[in-house]
Amino acid sequence: MTKNRIFSLLVLIVTVTALISCNNDDSFFTGANAELTFSQDTVFFDTVFTAASPRIPMSVNKQFVVRNPHNKRVKSSLKLMSPKSVFRINVDGEVGPIVSDIEIGPNDSIFVFVELSVDPNNEPESLPLIVRDSIEVETNGSIDYVQLIAWGQDAHYMFRDTVCNVVLSDKMKPYVVYGYLYVPENCTLTIEEGVRMHFAPQSWLYVEGTLIINGTNEERVLFQGDRLQPEYEEEAGQWGGIWLDYLSSGNRINYAEIKNGTVGVYCDSSDIQSNPNLLPKVVVRNTEVRNMSFDGLSGKSVYLQARNSVFSNCGRYTFLGLWGGRYDLKHCNFTTYGFDFSRREPTFVLNNAKINEFFQIERVYDIKYDVQNCIIDGALEEEVSFGLFRSAPVRFEVNDTLFQNNLVRTEWEFGGIHTDNVTSVSPSFIDIRNHDYHIESNSGAINIGNTAVGLARDFENRLRDAKPDAGAFEYLP
Repeated sequence: MTKNRIFSLLVLIVTVTALISCNNDDSFFTGANAELTFSQDTVFFDTVFTAASPRIPMSVNKQFVVRNPHNKRVKSSLKLMSPKSVFRINVDGEVGPIVSDIEIGPNDSIFVFVELSVDPNNEPESLPLIVRDSIEVETNGSIDYVQLIAWGQDAHYMFRDTVCNVVLSDKMKPYVVYGYLYVPENCTLTIEEGVRMHFAPQSWLYVEGTLIINGTNEERVLFQGDRLQPEYEEEAGQWGGIWLDYLSSGNRINYAEIKNGTVGVYCDSSDIQSNPNLLPKVVVRNTEVRNMSFDGLSGKSVYLQARNSVFSNCGRYTFLGLWGGRYDLKHCNFTTYGFDFSRREPTFVLNNAKINEFFQIERVYDIKYDVQNCIIDGALEEEVSFGLFRSAPVRFEVNDTLFQNNLVRTEWEFGGIHTDNVTSVSPSFIDIRNHDYHIESNSGAINIGNTAVGLARDFENRLRDAKPDAGAFEYLP
């Protein structure tokens, strides 16, 4: 090899080395936009924690990667956000709730190990169902967060699960849903008496198949959020709700308590307009729905039934029948007062028209309703709305469209098919603030019901007398 070629090769090596040195500067990145990247934004501990021995709970370890995409070194500090966290972090051998000034080389990365040690079998009532925390990663004032989620108590956990022809029957351990619980078409989910269903925030029970809830008066099926602290006991909006898809059919909800969500039971549209002989999409019996930030019971162009049920304290409507449909409601309570929500619209709404953004009617739908022996009450002077429009081929048969023998907070002058209603008289509930909707001896609902409705027993399975009261509860001295 000639001297010239050797010299040229040396020049090339020096040049490449210099370029590498420039691209991987050993100095620190000091800019304010020192954003890092992460292998994941959420770390899930999806193991149910149990005690390995009477005194030693099992512990699970997870990890994620923090990458420095810059050509200079950075210094980062990591800390757990909860002051009494059950999580621990380990970064390059340093352990703590706080690890400061960890160096990450240019275009390099570090592993962050996360550990959770919790014994759900030791005073489980003191632990939440889902344990949450987050890790703050600070670099030159730039802040990132990695979420930490773990199962707390010993329970049945469902993480974005799909179920088909499954029966939930364990009364001892609750079922906890994170994300969603999905029932596909042609599948059935059955929930037996005494079962407790808890849902994480924004989590839904989504049904394309069939939902069967078999609660009893003694052991109702409970649906609520996953926070068990007393301050969340009656707090609306903690989870999604029960969504019955347009494909869903044959749903039955018996003796359930559904509370603290966004929507209690929502029934998506079906082909009731073209097939008026369809069976009800859902039948709700002896069920209480309360503290919903949006609606209690709602249907869009569907056929639904409700019997001996209570729908209360909802941010928008306790009942909404939208875009026509068929609604059969007997001995139910629909009430919202002014404790938790500021409302301008009535709590009970029937509507048969689709209206566009310019308030023009785009379509008028067929609607039939049979509302008897119900209580519709609230804090507004007008708590019922019939947004009904007559236009062919809409039918208003007298035999199928009834609104009778109800106690209603309204300024309407009822007549014709709307007969024998008692208006703007107090139902005299025992304690609406604490959701006790038994009626007192001076209630305007007493003895106004239609005996032909034929529901011999009330919400609590007690016998009604010869002159039934309106609402879900019969007055018994």
